[in-house]
Amino acid sequence: MNIVILAGGFGTRLQSVVHDVPKPMADINGTPFLELLMRELCFLDPERFVLCVSYKKEIIQRHFQDNFLGVPVVYSDEIEPLGTGGAIKQAFNMYNISDALVLNGDSYIAADYNKFIQQNQNSKLAVMLKHVDDANRYGRVDVENGCIVDYHEKQSITQPGLINAGIYKINRDLIGGALPQKFSFEKDVLEPMIPQLKPAYMVADDYFIDIGIPESYAAAKRELKSVIYGNPENRALFLDRDGVINQDIGYLHKPEDCEFMPGIFDFCRKYKNDGYKLIVVTNQAGIAKGKYTEQDYKLLTEFMHSEFRNQDCEITAEYYCPYHIDGLPPYNRSSFYRKPNPGMILRAAKDYNIDLHKSVMVGDNENDILAAKSAGIGEKIRIINNQNLRGSRHTIADKIITINQR
Repeated sequence: MNIVILAGGFGTRLQSVVHDVPKPMADINGTPFLELLMRELCFLDPERFVLCVSYKKEIIQRHFQDNFLGVPVVYSDEIEPLGTGGAIKQAFNMYNISDALVLNGDSYIAADYNKFIQQNQNSKLAVMLKHVDDANRYGRVDVENGCIVDYHEKQSITQPGLINAGIYKINRDLIGGALPQKFSFEKDVLEPMIPQLKPAYMVADDYFIDIGIPESYAAAKRELKSVIYGNPENRALFLDRDGVINQDIGYLHKPEDCEFMPGIFDFCRKYKNDGYKLIVVTNQAGIAKGKYTEQDYKLLTEFMHSEFRNQDCEITAEYYCPYHIDGLPPYNRSSFYRKPNPGMILRAAKDYNIDLHKSVMVGDNENDILAAKSAGIGEKIRIINNQNLRGSRHTIADKIITINQR
């Protein structure tokens, strides 16, 4: 799935407090707003980000360049303002996009995007809605039988209801044809076509903020990072699997072939007794390459976790990535979750409220260490196995453990 982000607006109403950068790059206590937004969207494991840029575009391009946390970033440059619809249409045409999640680069909503996409895979258009106390201030949306059936312009009467949150799942058929080069997606497509389109929708009832005016921008600076990161209070020992937990025999997938590394239980028990959660993060290219199935992997995982429980060092969670660019369909693709990308670590941190700066990563491949660095893990330990060296001996790890595997 492509993610198209509209990041080309002038931000006129915000100029009094944000005038040296484009609105999506407004500083939120040391981090650009757009970076916080994209960091959360990475959990969708997108094919790429397509940033629609115009005003002060070079600032956005210089910051993100062609990759963000392992996800490719490309740009659709508006030479002149195209409106929201024109910007979307240009991005779809430029990169031959068939379906995309489309959203604004100056608003954030805490929502289940995976659910939104999965529920609307076959929809030409789906819209995320938000319930507010004064829907008429924005323009109220009416729904019926799982579809949007009407839209009401802004009114002076205060009335609770649903509004358009500005997040869409769009199929290219919706923005092709006779539409002009410049147009508003909302005014020229969505609102007039509601009766015939009857778009699907999902309601997001969680935190929502648009930084378009000074007051909401000030609120974002107060609130947004705590909404996204919470208050991390747990520490974790992150462990690669093959070559760290078990002897690396190449594509291990049978419990009877599993031999644990010497001292691994004592090592993990020490961290567990010191209050660390034990979390495994493992690339499983063998699945992508057809060496074994996900079911094989899961049966082996159950066996290994059982052994750890018996040794009084229970594993809290395990995350795995079955994708590899040279694998077999449907696994033959890059992934935010495949190390050296930090996806598995960041997902675990979010799921278990982990303070990464106080956590530790142990890996026997430099990709493990690079993933840890990208995620912000405080201590990185590289195992150098003289008998089974995975990659170069060169490392950016903070500590090296040298072993000899028999």
